[in-house]
Amino acid sequence: MSPIARNVGIVVTLGMLVFSGWMYLQTGDWVAMVFAVASLGYGVFFFSVTPRDSDS
Repeated sequence: MSPIARNVGIVVTLGMLVFSGWMYLQTGDWVAMVFAVASLGYGVFFFSVTPRDSDS
């Protein structure tokens, strides 16, 4: 995965997490909590992926 794709994934994941957490706090809806937990899973994935060089 390229460094740009990894960074975009991290930013989008953070946005999803913040929005889902905010929605849960506003509504108390369990679906928002599921999305927040899924966002954490995506965050772990994007942080664990090592960016590869563009030369390889």
